[in-house]
Amino acid sequence: MTKFAIAFLSSLGAVALAPHARAADNYAVVYEGAPGDIADKLKRLTNLSLERRAYPTAAAIRRMGIEDLAIVKRALTAAGYYAADVEFRLEGESEEKLRAVFDIKAGPLFTISSHRIVYEDDQNFARPESFDEANVGFSGDADGAALAKNQQAFLAALWSRGFPGAQIVARRADARLEDGTAEAVYTFKSGARAVFDGVDIEGAEITNESFLEKLKTWEEGEIFDRARLVAYRDRLGATGLFSSIEVAPGQINDDGQAPVQVTVAERKRRTIGAGVSYSTSQGPGGRLFLDYRNLFHEGERARTQIEASGVSQSISFDIIKPLPALPGSTFANLAFTNDTTDAFTARSLEISGGFAKKWFDDRFETRAGLGLETSKVKPKLQTLTTGEERNYFISVPLSATWNTEDDPLFLRKGVRASISATPYFGSDQFTRLEAVARSRVHFGGDDRFTLAGRIRIAATTGLALRTLPVNKRVFSGGGSSVRGYDYQSVGPIEADGAPIGGRSAVETALEARARIFKRLELAAFVDAGAVYAESFPDFDGDYLVGAGAGVRYLSMIGPIRLDFAVPLDKRPTDRDFQIYISLGQPF
Repeated sequence: MTKFAIAFLSSLGAVALAPHARAADNYAVVYEGAPGDIADKLKRLTNLSLERRAYPTAAAIRRMGIEDLAIVKRALTAAGYYAADVEFRLEGESEEKLRAVFDIKAGPLFTISSHRIVYEDDQNFARPESFDEANVGFSGDADGAALAKNQQAFLAALWSRGFPGAQIVARRADARLEDGTAEAVYTFKSGARAVFDGVDIEGAEITNESFLEKLKTWEEGEIFDRARLVAYRDRLGATGLFSSIEVAPGQINDDGQAPVQVTVAERKRRTIGAGVSYSTSQGPGGRLFLDYRNLFHEGERARTQIEASGVSQSISFDIIKPLPALPGSTFANLAFTNDTTDAFTARSLEISGGFAKKWFDDRFETRAGLGLETSKVKPKLQTLTTGEERNYFISVPLSATWNTEDDPLFLRKGVRASISATPYFGSDQFTRLEAVARSRVHFGGDDRFTLAGRIRIAATTGLALRTLPVNKRVFSGGGSSVRGYDYQSVGPIEADGAPIGGRSAVETALEARARIFKRLELAAFVDAGAVYAESFPDFDGDYLVGAGAGVRYLSMIGPIRLDFAVPLDKRPTDRDFQIYISLGQPF
């Protein structure tokens, strides 16, 4: 073939393909007459808007536009425009830019005037025939999302009223064009009515099945309620014994009884863990622990832990035994601690134990214990101290905690509030009181923004500040209390900066977080605190305020936190700034 022929065919091909290239890059999709924000939704649904380079010719655009008509009609129906009419046309074929036009005549926005429940199966049991009978609230909106939410709420009511096999069959809206109203019709299959039977367990090789049965959240013979299954699964998860848990209703027998089917996969009995931290006031820190689960095959857990930083070193031994009959647990602890702070040095040995009981679906916990402690304390202070001493105490720690928080590593929602009272008897007699609360709220698309808060109030009665042992005083300051100040330095200090401590304190913290990438958050915070010599805080003292910013990397093992803080009420002995690095959110 001659060079001339090749050039001629190439030119002919370019001319033939030119309209294709133009159509691929130069067309606009228009939704004429789309009401409200429907146009934005359609841009995320239609093929012409989502795949702009997939249609190289005008004929291809026209063909896909006709196919997209069904998508547009379904979207309008889902939004409550049941009488909508849509046509498609392609404009500007002789011009530089094509226009793919969906001509929408939406008609009236329908309202739901009534709701009707229909059952596809016949049963000999009374079933709720309306939302009112099921005691379920509902939305009167006509859009598909509202109807789906209504139907899911009614299904949950069936599950809680003894129909564990209930399922959704269909949903529709019967429109009345003459008055712009519609009746929502929800179709279900309820299945047979059942009461709770026992538990059928698979996969428990080390754990005694009798222990898992004791954790159940129902009594045999009670009306079947799927919400109890969720609570039971949460209890099984809280034991820390299993890597996977499946809980489902079993087959209903002829007597109307349904067992609960449980399938579990057990974790390894031993876990070794470690953590590291750093702060400018406490220096590098580390933690090493060994967990041993299921010591006696009924959920017992023992932990040996070593912790160390520039100001404190400790080794502790803990054992917890669940008591499902309470429900709750019994616990015991042995700990040796060596403190080397700017205020004192102390070596302490403590043995303690007690009981915990859970209430209100495990959201509320009360604790009572007994502790024996001896410590040798050497103050570094020049004032308000009795000098070096050895103390012996018997303590009775009492506490109550309300906790609706979710995953402790990735706190996203919930509240944790606790109050405690610990009387001490022995070398001296006094009582420590404390209240702590924290919570967080989320907002923005995908909950990208978080506002978190924390407050702590502490008080001590029974002893004057001078006679109160230094290691039993109330201190504040550092990465877990008031950032921007040295560890324990918030409150009265001596000339060299040594913290004196007090008998009471108040701490507050407010932090805003913004997730900018999937695994990266930015944070800004303000902390404030005050320490008082009086038994109870008067809330009028001089608060020390710290502020700063931080970064959170949301790793698989929890947020890795880097915070930079400065003291806004800087004293001569305070550093210009503080840095904190640790695992987990501050609160």
